[in-house]
Amino acid sequence: MRIAFDAKRYFNNATGLGFYSRTLVNGLRAFFPENEYLLYTPYIRRNYAPDDSGARFPEGFPGKLIHPLWRSNLITSQLKRDKVKVYHGLSHELPSGLSRAGIRSVVSMHDLIFMRYPQLYPATDRFFYRWKYRKAAREADVVVAISEQTKRDLIDYFGVPAWKIRVIGQSCDPAFSEYSLGGTPGSSRIPLPPDIRVPESGFVIAAGSLTPRKNWDGLIRALSIARERGFDIPLVAVGTGNSDYARSLPALALKLGVSVVWINRHIPSRELALLYRRASALVYPSIFEGFGIPILEALTIGIPVVTSTGSCFGEVGGAAALYANPKSAEDLADKIIQATERETRERLMREAPGQIRQFDLRNICETWNKLYTDLSGMNSRL
Repeated sequence: MRIAFDAKRYFNNATGLGFYSRTLVNGLRAFFPENEYLLYTPYIRRNYAPDDSGARFPEGFPGKLIHPLWRSNLITSQLKRDKVKVYHGLSHELPSGLSRAGIRSVVSMHDLIFMRYPQLYPATDRFFYRWKYRKAAREADVVVAISEQTKRDLIDYFGVPAWKIRVIGQSCDPAFSEYSLGGTPGSSRIPLPPDIRVPESGFVIAAGSLTPRKNWDGLIRALSIARERGFDIPLVAVGTGNSDYARSLPALALKLGVSVVWINRHIPSRELALLYRRASALVYPSIFEGFGIPILEALTIGIPVVTSTGSCFGEVGGAAALYANPKSAEDLADKIIQATERETRERLMREAPGQIRQFDLRNICETWNKLYTDLSGMNSRL
C-alpha cells in the first residue's frame, strides 16, 4: 500500500506538529514496513527527521516557485502520477482535488484553539486557519481528532458530523520509554549535554513555547507562593520565544525570587528525556491544548505530573496526574507541593502504567494502518 503524507512539518518543525509527524511516520515504518511511505514537502531546510527516505519535492516550475500553491493544489497531479492510494494530511490541511483524482484522504486535526481563544492570534492567521481547516474537514474522507476535546470542538465550531470523526491519540517519542526510570534506573549515569546545567535534584520541569497560553507567568507565581510556604523549588524551563511576554518572564522570576534555569533552544527528545529523569515532577499549567504531549512524556519517564483542569488534560493524565485551576496560582502551588510528597508520588506512579498503555505506539500505528487499509479498499471498490 502506497501512503502519502504532507511532510513539511515532519522535516522542518522542531516541536509540536513535527514531533507528532515523526513519531507516527517512523512508528509506521517500524511496525508496517510492507507499506511504502512517501513524504511530500516543498523543501527541507532544517531536517529534524532521522529518516528522509521517501521524500518527494515539487515537480515543475510553478510548484518549485510557489510552495503554497503546490501544497494546496498542484501536488494532486503529482500524487496521481505516483499512484498514491491514500493521502494523510498530518496537520489540518489537504490539497484540492484528491477525490476527483481517485485518492482517498484523511486529515489529522490537533486543536481549534484559534477559534476558542481568538485574541491569541492575529486576524489574518485566524482567517486562513478557519478557511483551511474547514475545507480539509469538509473534503476529507475521514477526520481524525487527536483527542475527544478536539472532536467536540470540531463538532461545535465547524459542524463536522460526529460520524465522520475518529479519535486517535498520539504517542511520544520512543526515547522516553528507552530512558524511563523504571527501565534504566540511576539518572546520574547518563550525562546531559555539556551546555545544559541543572540543579542536582529537587527541581520541577516545564516544557512548551514561551507564550501566554502556556501560562508560564502563572507557574512562576505558583512557585513564589510555594517558596513563601517553605518549599523553595527551582524550575527548569524548556522553551523558546521572542515576544514581549517571553522576554518578561526572567524579570518576573527574579522579582519573585524564583530560581529558574532557562533552556532557550531546541531540545531533541533524547535530551528532554534525560532532563525529565532528573526532575521531581513535570508542571504543565497550560490554559488549553489539543493533546498535551509533555504529560505523556513525563509519565513514560516515570515522574509525577501537575497539570490543568479542563481541556484535554484529563484524557492524557487520567488518575496519574494532579490537576489545578490554571488561573489560580494558589491552587497550582498546592498541587506542586503535593507532588513533592512521597505518598502522593507513589500513588500517581502506580496509576501511570495503565495510562501510558492507552497511547502505546504500536497500538496507535495499528489503528492508523487499519484506517489506511480501509480507505485503500474504498478505492478498489470504485
